[in-house]
Amino acid sequence: MSDVKKIYAGPGIFEWGVDDKGVLESDGIIIDLTQGGINFTTTTTYFEPTTDQTGTAPVKSISTGTTGAINFETPDMDFEKVTKYNPNATKVVDGDDATKVKYQVSGLAGKELPQKRAVIKPQGVIDPSRYIYLESVGIKFDVNAGYKLDDNLKMTISAMAYPSLDATPKGLLYTWGDITATA
Repeated sequence: MSDVKKIYAGPGIFEWGVDDKGVLESDGIIIDLTQGGINFTTTTTYFEPTTDQTGTAPVKSISTGTTGAINFETPDMDFEKVTKYNPNATKVVDGDDATKVKYQVSGLAGKELPQKRAVIKPQGVIDPSRYIYLESVGIKFDVNAGYKLDDNLKMTISAMAYPSLDATPKGLLYTWGDITATA
């Protein structure tokens, strides 16, 4: 029988740059303001061979890989955080007046996104069985700067979770639960 006490709701927190114990590293970031929630999904691709006798109907499915996607919007317009995960973003401090700061985002191709372990935690929940640890995450950055009467500025966060070749087990994509549990 199902347990209705295991139906969970509420906002989430995204932390990027956590160690193997789930603790935020010194250069990690926390995004704890979201609009519309945090959505984590996985996508698996498949090779589906066919035979002449079955036409276009596959005879079996073989998984060829799985990735994860994390998507949310945040009104946290702290560009200091953006410079940590976006190699195209730079901070410029005025040479004469250190209170004058600007952030520049270039649009040139070829820069690889840094990848770090991340975690999605429900707001106000300290039960690690409810956490989702993503082993290797690169954050894709875009701005949604809508100047509107009944809305606010926000940044769109689209992150990609990759299988980690350095993890145990090899290819680990995510861990649901207490990351410190051992076999």
